[in-house]
Amino acid sequence: MIEEGTSRKTKPTVLDIFCGAGGMSLGFKEAGCQILGGIDQNCYAIDTHHKNFPTARLKLAPQDIRDLHDLDQLCLNPGEVDILVGGPPCQVFSRVGIGKMRKLGRDLESDHRNFLYQEFVRFVAYYKPLCFVMENVDNLINKEETLAKIHKEFSSNGRQNYPGYNVDYRVLDASEFGVPQKRMRLFIIGVRSDLEVDPPFPTERVKYSISVGEAICDLPNLNPFIMPLKTKSSGPRQKDLEYPYKCSPQSPYQERMRKRKKEGEGVRNHLCRSHNDKDIMIFEILDQGGKYRDIPKEMMRYRADIFGDKYKRLIWDEPAWTLTAHMRKDGLAYIHPLQNRSISVREAARIQSFPDDFVFYAPMTRMFELVGNSVPPLLAESVAKPLVQLIQSYRKEQRTASFTCF
Repeated sequence: MIEEGTSRKTKPTVLDIFCGAGGMSLGFKEAGCQILGGIDQNCYAIDTHHKNFPTARLKLAPQDIRDLHDLDQLCLNPGEVDILVGGPPCQVFSRVGIGKMRKLGRDLESDHRNFLYQEFVRFVAYYKPLCFVMENVDNLINKEETLAKIHKEFSSNGRQNYPGYNVDYRVLDASEFGVPQKRMRLFIIGVRSDLEVDPPFPTERVKYSISVGEAICDLPNLNPFIMPLKTKSSGPRQKDLEYPYKCSPQSPYQERMRKRKKEGEGVRNHLCRSHNDKDIMIFEILDQGGKYRDIPKEMMRYRADIFGDKYKRLIWDEPAWTLTAHMRKDGLAYIHPLQNRSISVREAARIQSFPDDFVFYAPMTRMFELVGNSVPPLLAESVAKPLVQLIQSYRKEQRTASFTCF
C-alpha cells in the first residue's frame, strides 16, 4: 500500500484514465499530487490500483471508458481535476503491434484503438484540467498525420466551451530518468491556454544509467532452498508468499525501492515461471546479451531468421531493454543475467521502477502483463515535477491577484 504524504490541501489533483496498475499515478503522487482515482477495463489493473491508492475518491468497477457516456456519474466536477493523465492502448501504433495485425489480416485504419485518444480528448473537454499528459509508444512520432490530428484536437477542437490548450510532445528515454531500462515513450503534454505558458518537459537527466544488477541484486535467488518468510491473506497461495531479502540494499536505487519497507518485512510478487529442460539448456549456454540466434544450430527449434530474439539474456552491468506485456506469454526474452530462469514479477517491477511496497494483485501471468504495460513511475515522476511547479506558481499568482483586488 502506498502511504499518503503531505497535506492534500496543497496538492494538485490527478485523474488517471487507462490507468493500468498505476505507474503514472504513482509517479505523480511521488511528485506531490493527490490521486483522485483510476479508470481501466482490466479487472486486475483496477484491483491493483484500488489497493495501492486506498484513499482515492473514485472507486469504479472495471469498465470500458467508451461506456462512460455521462461523466457526471463519476462525481467529479469540472475544475476538480487539475491534471488528467493516461496512456490509451497503443498496439496499433507500436512496431510490434502493426506487424502482428498485418499478419492476422486486420484493418489497421478501422481498429478502434486508433481512436481511443478521442476518449482522452472527451475527458479533457469535460473537466478542463490545468494540464494533461498523454503517454504512448514512441513510434507514434512517425505517424505524422495521426499526430497532427491529435495535436489539433487537443489544441482547439471546436467543442463548445473548450478552453484550448498549448500542446507539445517529446520522446523520452526512461533510462535517462533513473529507470534501469531503455524504454522510449512519447509524452504529449497540454497546458490550458489561459495559463499562457508552453508545456514544460523534464530537463534534468541522471549522469549514469542504472544497471540491472544495481536494480535487483538484493532480491533472493529463486531455487528450492529459499523458503518463504510467511504468507499473506487467505492461505499459502504462491502469489502471496513473502521472501526474505538476500542482503541489505547494495545501491541507492535499491534503498529507494525499499524505503517504505519495515524492518523484518520480506518481498512480495517475487515469482517466476518454471521452464522445461530444453529451455534451461539454452539458458545455460547463453552469455549475457546473448540471443537465440547465437546458440548452436542443433539446439534450434525455431527459425533463427524469424525468432532470432526469442531468447535474450539480460546484461548485469547495463539497463534492461524494453519490458513489454509479452512477458506474460513466456518471459524468454528476459532471462536473468546470472540465474538460468526468466526474471520474476518483482524483478520486472524493479526494472520498471515500482517500489517493493507496490503490490500487484493478479495471477502471475497477468502480473507480468500489468508490469509490462506500465509507465515507469520514476519517469512519470520526472514528467510530473515541472507540471506541479507550474500549477503551484499559477495558484500563487491567482492568490496574489485576488488580494490585489481588495
